[in-house]
Amino acid sequence: MTDSQNKIELKNPVIAAILAFLIPGAGHFYQGRNFKATIYCFCILSTFFCGMALGDWKTVYYQSQPGKRTLGYFAQVGVGLPALPALVQTSRYNKLVSPSNQNRNDVDSNYFESHPYRTEMPLEAPFKGTLLDRGEDGKNISGKLEGYIKLKTVPSDFGTAISGTFEGTLDNKPISALNLSDPVGIGLPLGGDKERVLECAVVREVNGRQTDTGHIEGSIPRPFLNWFEMPLSNRELDDINKKLGKRYEFAVVFTWIAGLLNLLVIWDAFEGPAYGKGDEEEAAPQKKPVADPKT
Repeated sequence: MTDSQNKIELKNPVIAAILAFLIPGAGHFYQGRNFKATIYCFCILSTFFCGMALGDWKTVYYQSQPGKRTLGYFAQVGVGLPALPALVQTSRYNKLVSPSNQNRNDVDSNYFESHPYRTEMPLEAPFKGTLLDRGEDGKNISGKLEGYIKLKTVPSDFGTAISGTFEGTLDNKPISALNLSDPVGIGLPLGGDKERVLECAVVREVNGRQTDTGHIEGSIPRPFLNWFEMPLSNRELDDINKKLGKRYEFAVVFTWIAGLLNLLVIWDAFEGPAYGKGDEEEAAPQKKPVADPKT
């Protein structure tokens, strides 16, 4: 065979296969098959992350609760490290919503009835939402809020209560700080949405007493690690399907394709290229015996 036809030294095929699973193409880089490695790495990862982006980064997650197992994840996990955080996230989520931590099993991360939010106080975060209130002069006030919210626990006649303020703008115009109080509702700290719902009563002094005159409702951001590849609740799944429609289904399929393609890459890293007919060494031509001229 020519030099270009020499069989490739696969080194340790088990290590190559493991590397190929963790990062598409890494096993081929390990074997020195750099051209194939570059093609595999670019094509598979670009397909996977394209699917993630098309699906608003909510296409890859795993649920292990009875009746909610996501079998499609077993295709996605073939892409390796980019899909593995979902296993950690589902463990965190299941621990949070387990019966020992929640009053109901079918918890929805958009809502808050059973979440002991007081343990998270004090809370300070950017807030976007709406205001519906009755002002000091009795006129209704409503509009879009954007600013910063601060909440904390304070002693009350019945144990502890929530108190806080909102500072920012109403319909892009500065407003005086709003005083906030119970009832407060806040979404679970973990969930598939980047935003966490929050509702709170607005209180004003009326006839010398603090009285509820309205409420604000909106959302505060979740940290990246509290939503990325986190299991989606039924409501979150409905919302993303309403928002993206068929695009979400295409996005999920993209991630499936990427994971399944990487299974072939893993096999190629383990077994090496296929050598077919014509790759074997040609036998050296035998010399014909020369007749003795004396005979």
